[in-house]
Amino acid sequence: MERDFWGASSGSKDGPVAAVNPDDLRAAWAIYRDVQARQPNRQTGVSVNVFQGVCSPGADIAAVVYRTWMLLWLGRHTLLSPWLHDGELDRAVFKVAATFPIHKMQVGIVQQGYPFDVQKFVRQIEEDTQK
Repeated sequence: MERDFWGASSGSKDGPVAAVNPDDLRAAWAIYRDVQARQPNRQTGVSVNVFQGVCSPGADIAAVVYRTWMLLWLGRHTLLSPWLHDGELDRAVFKVAATFPIHKMQVGIVQQGYPFDVQKFVRQIEEDTQK
């Protein structure tokens, strides 16, 4: 049986990912970084309850987690290195990532590249950090 990652609270199963609170994104990032530090080189799941405990009331947890995954992928490819200091990302990264247009990936559909414009994403972070 296929599970629906997006659930009813996240709107349709395709289209844009909902914007989220940058502080929720930062909290989710911290959870994933902590899990990675404790379980290096292992894939480890994190319960939705953990995210609900650190995010603001009513947060779209699926959108927060999905946007956090995008940051983790970018980090693995060193695209966020200029804004990563001792494992912590600059506030500008979370601010941009919280609202940047990202599309939902679908189960069973092969995705070529990221579901958003990475170059535009990086440029927006650069612009925000120069302000």
